[in-house]
Amino acid sequence: MKKALTVVIVILLAVCSVFAGDFKFLFTELDQHPEILAGFLPTLTAVGVGYEGLELVEGNLTQIQATIGGGYTQRVLFQDPVTGKPLIADQMIYDDIQIRWNFKVLQGFGDSPVEGLDLVTAYIGYEGRYEIGVNSMVLGAERMRGYASAATKEQGATAIPSLDAWFGGSKAGNSIYPDLADDYRAFMTNFYLGARLNLMDDRMVSNEGFLAELKFQFAPGFVNQKASYYSITLNAVAGTTLLEISDKKGLNLFSVVLIDRANVNWTDGSKVPVYASRPVSLGRKVRGFDTDSYDTNFTVVNNLDIRLAGPEFLLDGIFPRLNIFFDMGYHAGNYFNTSHSASSMAEELGLKQFLCSTGVQLEMCFFDFIDLGFQISYLISGDNMRKPGQRFITGATFFLDF
Repeated sequence: MKKALTVVIVILLAVCSVFAGDFKFLFTELDQHPEILAGFLPTLTAVGVGYEGLELVEGNLTQIQATIGGGYTQRVLFQDPVTGKPLIADQMIYDDIQIRWNFKVLQGFGDSPVEGLDLVTAYIGYEGRYEIGVNSMVLGAERMRGYASAATKEQGATAIPSLDAWFGGSKAGNSIYPDLADDYRAFMTNFYLGARLNLMDDRMVSNEGFLAELKFQFAPGFVNQKASYYSITLNAVAGTTLLEISDKKGLNLFSVVLIDRANVNWTDGSKVPVYASRPVSLGRKVRGFDTDSYDTNFTVVNNLDIRLAGPEFLLDGIFPRLNIFFDMGYHAGNYFNTSHSASSMAEELGLKQFLCSTGVQLEMCFFDFIDLGFQISYLISGDNMRKPGQRFITGATFFLDF
């Protein structure tokens, strides 16, 4: 019996050693809670593995990915829970506990002019998530957020209300935030597919070339009680290195890179949940504005960066970087889950449809993994909905989106 068991163990070890090189560790997401160490401590992450042992198209990558993640983050609601109109200053702040799992298949086609890359990578995937909305961790504290509930406004208080107090009798089955209806819990599923054209030689301290991606994401209502929407995104990035100085070992001493990104999105549906509105909101994509603000059907954005990368002191991929940015974007269509258009809210509330900002990001970059730093933004055009009248915005950064 012992001999048989030994043989089985040896065979298993041999098989594992053969296939070990076909697996790749994946780190796909990182996020923070702004109230925990001022946002400099990661409170959400997603990790997984990618299997590359198949080769469906000779000479091109075939990868099967499985990831899981979750954490604790903060969210802000910028629409009135009853009327759906955008809110200036009186937003709801709450915390979100989430667990997510993702399955994705990628297939490359053709050879990119950049060595080692596929020209086009097509993919299809599924994402599941379970979320629980809870009262803000700073509930009851005097916070200069600009919010004062109806019961405390006369006293001039700025305490963050509870979810129940904010939603009131409209909590059950509310149409503005379907994923927060009833008990603030939601199990949601979405599917996605897309294709990426890669002509970009990305060496972190230098970039040369172009890449573009078209993605279609949808959450069908027949499998979701609290989500029913679709989203189409086109993202294109061009980059060129203006100056690059290296030492004798090939490590960067100083480089200047020009990066420009164009992003266009259309999102619509009868139940657009909060998690789906976050990445497509104009406030998320024009730096300095708040994620989830200006959340309408259509957005178009251009982000321009001048990136000054400092020396790689010890290892290839670890270096300081200064980004000087200029962003501008436009939003149109209706605010999610309402019939209120961006143009009508511009007339009624004075909210501009064109947003523009500039600023700097000072970061420490760790490989192609995380960009930890500090950002200062100045809002040139558009309203700071969370802190009306404030033009200079500061905050922590974790990574670049493009």
